Amino acid sequence: MPSNSRRLPFKKISDYAEFGQSDEPLSLYNSLVNLNENMSHLGIIWKQMISKLRSILSVKSFLFRQFLAEAFGTFFFISFGLGSVAQYVFAGRKSFLAVNLSFGLGLALAILVVGRISGGHLNPAVSLSMLLLGRIKFLKFLVFMLGQFLGSFFAALMVFVVYYDNIASFKNGMHSITTAGIFATYPTDLFEANLFNLFLDQFFSTALFIITILGVTDKRNNDLANEKTAFMIGISLTVIGTSFGYNCGFAVNPARDLAPRIFTSIAGWGWKPFTVGNYFFWIPVVAPFLGSILGTLLYSLFISNHWPDSNNAEDYDDDDDNEDDDNQY
Repeated sequence: MPSNSRRLPFKKISDYAEFGQSDEPLSLYNSLVNLNENMSHLGIIWKQMISKLRSILSVKSFLFRQFLAEAFGTFFFISFGLGSVAQYVFAGRKSFLAVNLSFGLGLALAILVVGRISGGHLNPAVSLSMLLLGRIKFLKFLVFMLGQFLGSFFAALMVFVVYYDNIASFKNGMHSITTAGIFATYPTDLFEANLFNLFLDQFFSTALFIITILGVTDKRNNDLANEKTAFMIGISLTVIGTSFGYNCGFAVNPARDLAPRIFTSIAGWGWKPFTVGNYFFWIPVVAPFLGSILGTLLYSLFISNHWPDSNNAEDYDDDDDNEDDDNQY
């Protein structure tokens, strides 16, 4: 071999042949040597391909990377949530707590996955709160909201595909509000739904959710590590589900409800998802936005506005070109 060749863990067949060794074991050694060389070459080629692919697919715009993060994070989060509802329905509605935990833990994990890029809002109501506080600009709010709706829509599609056989074999299949309820929220009483009461349910529960988020992410109030913050936010969603989930579910997230509702309408349920419950569909969309405004206002009035002036200089500049600005809550 040339002097600059790579040292191998196996000797060549010629090193053994002069000692009269059998050809069969020597051919095995030689095969292993060749395999080692080939695998090394494949590893180099693979790294080169990955490097080239990364350079081609790498997104330069920080705002677009944040859009992708919000879309993927919402898909990740809502997939866990809707999957748990599907199991709840097909298992005979045995444990609503499992649904609450899946939404909460799914949210926490999704925040950990994308939080360093976009902050992990994953909810238009949360993004609205950040807009009101001046932490993001209006364009970013619109971009985030688009990503959140798209992520939620495709999460509904994925759960539909995974559970298609169960849905099709269920009583009335894709004509049943029970199966539609896997994807969007509906009133417990479809025929005598008190829209005002249901509106208050979503309005106040979203306000509580926003207050919790602002509280645990306020460094002047709770200096928590990012992973602890994510799980505290997830736990807060679980608590809201166990406290306010009975009347009409606990959407507290316009993207979580409207995008899957649109999907069910397209997938075979028709207009029924929009008409049942005295046209309930608008409440999980409008009430969370208004609840977000209330929650932001209450936290500002009762907590954040009363910190000493020296601590009010927290930097929330919205510079799209600064990759260190991860737009955390």
